[in-house]
Amino acid sequence: MGDVDQRKLLALLGLARRAGKLAIGFSAVEKIVRRGESPVVIVASDMGASQMSKVDRWEPLRGKLTDVFNAEEMAQAMGREKLSVMGVSDAGFVKGIKKLIAGGSGS
Repeated sequence: MGDVDQRKLLALLGLARRAGKLAIGFSAVEKIVRRGESPVVIVASDMGASQMSKVDRWEPLRGKLTDVFNAEEMAQAMGREKLSVMGVSDAGFVKGIKKLIAGGSGS
C-alpha cells in the first residue's frame, strides 16, 4: 500500500459525509458491517488493542486503512471530540479511496 495523501482522503471522506455515505464511529461502522455492506474502514493508528481486535473480526470488508490518521486527526477533521473509526460502503467512494491508496489520484 502506497502513502495516502491525507488531504485528498479527507476531502473524499468529507464528500462522503455530506452525501450521507460515511459511517462515523465504532457503532455506526459496526452496523454497516453487520448489514453486509462491505465497507472500507479507516482506523486510527493509535486505536486501542481491545477495539482493534473487534475491528479485525469484522467481515466482510473491502479494505482497512490503519496508518493514515491518528484518533486526534480523525476527530478534528470530522468535528468530533473523539473518533477512532470511520467506514464507507458506497461503491463510488470506495473506488475513489482505492484509487488514492494505489497512488492513482491523477495529480
